[in-house]
Amino acid sequence: MAVRVVIGGAIAQQPLGAGGNAWAFLQYVLGLRELGCEVLYVEHVDAGKCIDEEWRPAPFRQSANARYFASIAKRFDLETHASLIERGGDHLGLSHAEITQWAGAADLFINLSGRFHLWDVLRATRRRLYVDLDPGFTQIWQAQYGVDMNLAGHDAYATVGLNLGGEDCPLPTLGITWHTTVPPVVLSEWRTASAPGDAYTTVGDWRGYSPVEWDGSWYGQKAEEFLKVVSLPNRVSTPLELCLAIHRDEPDRLALVENGWRLSDPRERAADPDAYRQFVFGSRGEFSVAKHGYVHGRTGWVSDRTACYLAAGRPAVVQDTGLARHLDVGAGLLVFRDVDGAAAALRAVETDYATHAAAARRLAERVFASRRVLPRLLDIAGV
Repeated sequence: MAVRVVIGGAIAQQPLGAGGNAWAFLQYVLGLRELGCEVLYVEHVDAGKCIDEEWRPAPFRQSANARYFASIAKRFDLETHASLIERGGDHLGLSHAEITQWAGAADLFINLSGRFHLWDVLRATRRRLYVDLDPGFTQIWQAQYGVDMNLAGHDAYATVGLNLGGEDCPLPTLGITWHTTVPPVVLSEWRTASAPGDAYTTVGDWRGYSPVEWDGSWYGQKAEEFLKVVSLPNRVSTPLELCLAIHRDEPDRLALVENGWRLSDPRERAADPDAYRQFVFGSRGEFSVAKHGYVHGRTGWVSDRTACYLAAGRPAVVQDTGLARHLDVGAGLLVFRDVDGAAAALRAVETDYATHAAAARRLAERVFASRRVLPRLLDIAGV
């Protein structure tokens, strides 16, 4: 009998320009389905947080959240195996009662970032695995600010912070044994024969949320780290493009433009999972910093976005969060600590691009492939 897995995520929470966010959850759904598991994808949304295409409040059924969720369920053949619950109200796909019944026969609930809170559903499953996708911030919010990160009640815990709990990682672990994992990527979804584009790119938010404090240190966002390398386009010959969620009145926007960064709009280039994938395919590689908190905290965070670039055979040059201690770097995946190191890494890739592109795909196959990552998570969960 196939292993039955319920996966809780947050695709509908970001319905505008967030195709990459959708992939962060879809890799688990499609990867487990490829392994032969029977998978149900579930999430919930508060009625007061439903919006239309202009970010204005909207009824659940007419919201961008519901439209986006329905389109993705149809696109990936999940219509009979997906549910979006309006808390205390309506639903798309399976009803609250139907998902609770389905969960009652499930072997495992994988709660990605703890985003699923309906505990009658969670308790119905035999085992529960919490997968932390925001290492450091998850733990600080709960330890320092008393925010309920929905950690209690799970049987096992995993994190994409490969260095969380390490000697040089000063962040709290909350007394939890965190099993480390890399984000999975479904290789069959990311194979391409198309030629790479001319620019190194990335997709992200300029300021996701406010900095947090732990033990006298502050842990901030991506904007801080990009400003440390803002002069980079003037030091390399290849274009650099940011597909960036940044407010039109953000003061830092001018500094990016004046220093030669290309800026593109996620609502156009990453509107849905297919658009996001085409953006990656059309890139020469990835160049990206990490959130300041990941870097300062030496979390060893690894991005699901980077896994996609690697799987597409696009080399990745990313800021070192402590990940170099845990992954092979230098071919296909290169890390840097400052603007000089970033420029040197990009020049190194360009010196032998074909070799680095092939190494990127091999690294994805060897380390990030869902067929390797997800069976280990099932083992961690005790399934």
